[in-house]
Amino acid sequence: MFGFTCKKSDRKENSGCSFGLTKKQQAIADREVELIMLAKGLVQEQGFGNLTMDKLTAASPYSKGTIYNHFSSKEDVILALCIHSLKSESILFARSGQFEGNTREKVIAMHVAYRIYARMEPVLSTCAIMAKSPWVLEKASPERVAELNQLEEVVIAGADDLTNAAAECGDLKFSSGIGSDAIVFANWSIAFGSNALSQNASNSHCIQRLQDPFTVLHNANMLLDGLGWKPLSSEWDYRKTWRRVEQELFSEEVAYLESIGR
Repeated sequence: MFGFTCKKSDRKENSGCSFGLTKKQQAIADREVELIMLAKGLVQEQGFGNLTMDKLTAASPYSKGTIYNHFSSKEDVILALCIHSLKSESILFARSGQFEGNTREKVIAMHVAYRIYARMEPVLSTCAIMAKSPWVLEKASPERVAELNQLEEVVIAGADDLTNAAAECGDLKFSSGIGSDAIVFANWSIAFGSNALSQNASNSHCIQRLQDPFTVLHNANMLLDGLGWKPLSSEWDYRKTWRRVEQELFSEEVAYLESIGR
C-alpha cells in the first residue's frame, strides 16, 4: 500500500507472492497485483465513481483483453481493491494483537492500527462501503465476493476472541441482547465513522473545533465506558496506552506519516 511503509515481515506477507506456483502462474499473479496498484492510483486521483476499464487499460501496458482475463468488470476491480485494502488492514490488526496489556488496552491497540491505516490510505480505508454496495456485488465475480467474505471472517474472529476473553476474565460483562457480535460491530462503527469523517470532512466546523489528535480514542472510550469495559477511562490513562502502541508496534508508520504531514 503505498504511501504505506510496512515492516519487512509485513512486506513479505503482503507481497502477493505464493509458494508452489509455476513461473507462468506467478507471472499472472504478479500482473494482477500490478493492475490492482494501477487501479488504486486511479481511484486515489479520481475516486471510485470515475474508475473504468478503459482508464485502467490506458494506464497499463496491457490490452483490454488481458485485463478482462483478470477482472470480469469494473466492479470486479473495485472488489479486488477492497480485498487488497482488507489484507493490508488485517496485517496491522495482527500486529496490534502483539501488544502487551489488559483486554481494553488490546482493543485500543486495534483502534490505533485502524487509525494508522486510515491516515495512510484515506481513500481505500472507506472500501467497506463500496464492497457492500449492491451494484458492486451484483457485477463482481463470485470468487472475489467469496474471498472478501472469508477475509472479513478472519478479522471479525480476532475481535470476537478478544471480546470473549474480556468477558471470561471479568473485564467486561455481556448484557441481554448485547454480546460479542454487537460489541464488535459497535467498535467497527465507531472506528470507521470517526476515521472517515476526520479524514474526509476535516473542514467541518464540528471537527475543526475539536483540535485534538485523540478524537478517535475519545469516541472509543465513550463506547467502552458505556459498556463498562474495565479499566474505565477514569481509572486508566488510555492516551498513554495509545502512545505506547504507536511507539512499540507502529513506529515506522508513525514516522512516515509525520514525514508527509498526515
